[in-house]
Amino acid sequence: TKEIKISIPEELFALFIPEETIGHLKKAKIELLLALRSLIDARIATLEKKETRSKGTRKKVPIT
Repeated sequence: TKEIKISIPEELFALFIPEETIGHLKKAKIELLLALRSLIDARIATLEKKETRSKGTRKKVPIT
């Protein structure tokens, strides 16, 4: 798969897309990043719970 990126200065972008739309797109980008942060935080919490549980179940067994 090939990807082509075209960079357009914000001033030109504003000529084709209304300012209100640009505002919505910026807010949508922030919401997407917040959603990803939420997923990462949830995964970290799950891993920390597993780590805590596994530490609590270990016992030293004397070898004779």
